[in-house]
Amino acid sequence: MRTRVLTQALRYAASGVIIFSATNAQAQSREVQDYRHCSTEIAPNDLKFGQLSTTYPDESLNDSVVLSADSAESDPANPEQILLNGMIAIKHREGALKAENARYDPNTNIATVGGDMSYESAGLQVHSSDATLNVKEGTFELGESGYELTNGDVISQGRARQILRDNDGNLRLKNATYSSCPPGDNGWLIRADNIKLDPKEGIGTARDITLRFKDVPIFYAPAFSFPISNQRKTGFLTPRFDQNDKTGLEYRQPFYWNIKPDWDATFVLRSMSDRGVQLQSELRHLNRIGTWTINHEFISDDDRFTPGVNRYFSRFRHVGGLSQRWTTLIDISKVSDKDYFEDLGDTLKIASITHLQRRADLVYSAKNYAFRTRLLSYQTVDDNIAPDQRPYRQLPQLTLNYKKQLQNLGIDATVDSEWVYFDRDNSVTGSRLDIKPRIEWNKNRAAWFSSVAASVRHTRYDLKNDSQSRTVPVISADAGLYLDRFNQADDSLLTLEPRLFYLYAKRTDQQQLPVFDTGALDFNFSQLFRENRFSGADRINDANQLSFALSSRLINKQGREKFQASVGQILYFEDRTVTLPNGSTDRSSSSDVVAELKLEFDKNWSGEAATQWNPSTTTTERSSAAIRYRDGSDRLVNIGHRYLRDEGEFINASFAWPIKNNWKLATGWNYSLDDKKSIETVVGIEYESCCWAFRTAARRYITDDGQENNTAYFFQLVLKGLAPVGQNVTEVLREAVGGYTYSNE
Repeated sequence: MRTRVLTQALRYAASGVIIFSATNAQAQSREVQDYRHCSTEIAPNDLKFGQLSTTYPDESLNDSVVLSADSAESDPANPEQILLNGMIAIKHREGALKAENARYDPNTNIATVGGDMSYESAGLQVHSSDATLNVKEGTFELGESGYELTNGDVISQGRARQILRDNDGNLRLKNATYSSCPPGDNGWLIRADNIKLDPKEGIGTARDITLRFKDVPIFYAPAFSFPISNQRKTGFLTPRFDQNDKTGLEYRQPFYWNIKPDWDATFVLRSMSDRGVQLQSELRHLNRIGTWTINHEFISDDDRFTPGVNRYFSRFRHVGGLSQRWTTLIDISKVSDKDYFEDLGDTLKIASITHLQRRADLVYSAKNYAFRTRLLSYQTVDDNIAPDQRPYRQLPQLTLNYKKQLQNLGIDATVDSEWVYFDRDNSVTGSRLDIKPRIEWNKNRAAWFSSVAASVRHTRYDLKNDSQSRTVPVISADAGLYLDRFNQADDSLLTLEPRLFYLYAKRTDQQQLPVFDTGALDFNFSQLFRENRFSGADRINDANQLSFALSSRLINKQGREKFQASVGQILYFEDRTVTLPNGSTDRSSSSDVVAELKLEFDKNWSGEAATQWNPSTTTTERSSAAIRYRDGSDRLVNIGHRYLRDEGEFINASFAWPIKNNWKLATGWNYSLDDKKSIETVVGIEYESCCWAFRTAARRYITDDGQENNTAYFFQLVLKGLAPVGQNVTEVLREAVGGYTYSNE
């Protein structure tokens, strides 16, 4: 019998199809290497038939089928087939089979298993007790089986009465289950008569299915498809349910259309019990110059608005580039009425929109310079804003910026230039040319730094019936010391960093110049070292002043800043006469004192504070303070206080805290102490397991007019491996709770 098997093997070896090596246990590793390249001159009696290791190459060893077993013998009924016994393995680049016994036919590459077996191939693991496999092609037919499928980040498993795998790698399951929960977890599963899993397309298709959650059937469908990867697929997406004081009970049903590889669209039917039906749509396109997106929302008859009036919101966006140096951006929006966002939005951020920007940019960037052309206009959403208080249209704006480093001399040279045409109804209109050449000399050493800069800013206005110009030279000097003391006891470093900044800008009469896009900057610590106290080019401050500041830091041996404090003030040597319209000359001899403080108490607790104090009136202009707790395991606490003399005093608090058995509570609160009322309150709760999650939140906030409150409720059920049902509650909580994350992030 042995001779017949080996003779058959050598017959194939002579044909160059099979190379067969049979070895004893003691010399297996060496003889496999030797016999792999042997010829038909080896006599059958020279081979020991015991433990088996064989290689069946097709045209190269890269396509080989490798067999190993405790023992093997030829099938008496069919000598060309091999009976493998004991711990056997059959391997091919398509996959690997392990079993206790099998029958293998080297002519067809088919293995038949009658006992327990496991099979692994390209993200698939199968366990069965009845299998027929084509090892080389990776196809099989299994009886009662369990399986595990890995596709990207998605891991799913289930059982089936029968599993088939075809030449395309598709799995077909009969009387099957599918879930991303581990075996024995009753979180959720799909039970179906037939399931087809297509790993290449990333899609699962099921017939006569029941979706069970916690062993309770919650959904039935005669046919259903679901994602098993992140690839796109046409079909209905999971619905969303909301409750909102402005809209009532909401049901949103999205439909996704995968038009082409570079085109897709999403349509959402939004049904609101208090307002009617709204249609939302998004069309996306991707080509070689970037992404293109069109959003449109439309409601023809709002039950709580003026009858017969169509309401809508449209937005067109593009981000891309014509080449590596040319980049493009377009963002254009339009809304039907000023109350649209307040009535149909569900957040304070959306409800408080007053202007919609319309912008188109074309930018060219090179090593030393950058050019940009921009078209910019706005739709004023709030009709109560006076026409002369609305932003100007800039049609167009052209900027050219040049920079050059003369490293040998330690000099940086820049030229910033801008030409823009401003237009607004019933207002002063015209063009503005602004050019600012600047040179700066820098010197940096281990214990000190210094710099001197000089610039000239020339601005020319060509208005409808007038032309004006202004030229302002600006000189600044900046210097500081780095003093430190090392503490050997804990290897910490304490620094003392004094800094002086002198600024001179020639006083120039600018009261007759128009104000197109300029405003006064907020005063803070960084403002001590700026060359202009105005934004935009319509006002260049007059200055003869000296800023002084003192900073200190405590750095531990790991390089972390445990303490940082800064304080500073500006001394004025001349009055400031350059102001915005209706402004007055500032005659004070010094600025407000500004201070900042940051502390890291330990690895979990930190705090910060800032203040702006007026020494002339001995009053605080603004202040803020916050304390934070983070422990790296989803526990966080934020408590803050903010005071602005012209706006009021506010406190805010938020926290997220895991509670028992995978539950997590989160809340955020903003409160006005002056008005004695809450501005916004958010409360959310979340349950997260390995394969499903439930999240819900409620948000109550003051609407844009400040007179009404709106309350919105959000719900989300996430069955991992399927699309989530409901609103993205985590995004709601992230806006309200700084640092909030998913439980499993």
